[in-house]
Amino acid sequence: ALDVGCGPGDMTVDLAKRGFRTWGIDISDEMIDIARSMTEAAGLDESLVSLEVGDIEHLDSPDNQFDVVIAAGVVEYLDTDDGWIAEIQRVLKPGGLLILNVTNRYAVRRLTAPFFDSLKSFPPFLKLMNSVKNGLLHKGEVHRFPFRPRTHAPGSFDRFLAENGFEKLAHRYFAFSVLPYPFDTMFGFVTIPIRKYLEKYTAHNMVLTGTGYIVKARNMKSSTENSS
Repeated sequence: ALDVGCGPGDMTVDLAKRGFRTWGIDISDEMIDIARSMTEAAGLDESLVSLEVGDIEHLDSPDNQFDVVIAAGVVEYLDTDDGWIAEIQRVLKPGGLLILNVTNRYAVRRLTAPFFDSLKSFPPFLKLMNSVKNGLLHKGEVHRFPFRPRTHAPGSFDRFLAENGFEKLAHRYFAFSVLPYPFDTMFGFVTIPIRKYLEKYTAHNMVLTGTGYIVKARNMKSSTENSS
């Protein structure tokens, strides 16, 4: 199994404990150092886990090496989808599984997120938001991220996978929300029970409420096509 964007190594360790010979890569040296500490603490040696700095668009692996490739919270931070899809298909065995997630463009939470992200760049408004969130609601300070993740339309993303030689097997929605940002956070006493209830419908078409979208797909190309 290949865990792309392994971060601190939680999933890498879990895969190894489940019996996979596991490779974990991340673009960050610091994350790889943390992941190595985690694998050592879990008692996993180098015969079970390999960790190294790596780039999903330029994988340092031979063709047809992996049975499973997992990419959690990765592709929405890339400029395009062209590079990573070709590399993942190259290193996956024929019939191998790809499991990855994207941010759902149509989720109700995303409707206002770009607007409020832009407002956060204005110090007076950021101060006001912090006063409300931290001072009145006691929910900590507002986060400002230096980047804005790309979003994907679930249906279009399914077609993209099919066009690139993958057969979709299943999907799951997650991170449910019933109100636009930041109201889903502000009124958590109402929205959190609803969000938990919606989790039972994770395999349904929850395109308006599921902020995250996970897909499991099978690599349908032959080893000859992967190597060409």
